[in-house]
Amino acid sequence: MAINKGKSWEAKFKSDFKKSFPDGTIDRLYDPTNGYLSINNICDFIGYCYPNIFYLEIKSHKGNTFPFDCLPQYDKLTTKVGIKGVRAGVIIWFRDHDKVIYAPISTITKMKQEGKKSINITKDLNNYNILEIPGKKKRVFIECDFRCLCSLKDGS
Repeated sequence: MAINKGKSWEAKFKSDFKKSFPDGTIDRLYDPTNGYLSINNICDFIGYCYPNIFYLEIKSHKGNTFPFDCLPQYDKLTTKVGIKGVRAGVIIWFRDHDKVIYAPISTITKMKQEGKKSINITKDLNNYNILEIPGKKKRVFIECDFRCLCSLKDGS
């Protein structure tokens, strides 16, 4: 049986978030992938570290580009943009590049308005408000330090 790297990455993310914010909290929302199609969560995780609350969708992706079609939570996450202290976005592990990024939903909205259909890990990091998460490559995963998320301005 193949290992689901996406689910394993979610567990690794949660562990690293807890290490990054020992005084914070992180909760995994109920995962409706077991056939409950009527359940559609806003994101995978809701985390908190004073004074910020994080609505985070967690993705693992092969290749250079992450298509926005792979983010069905987009519309729900956009409802959190512009609220003071709220951070809504997607954390993407680009497995082929050993990089983890944070893309705010507000940035994805801007990219969509400009006609882009995806995030390109080799081209878009310097052109948009996309944050590369510092980390150290381990055997399979990257051990991430998510403290940089607290330095983001409101709306990110």
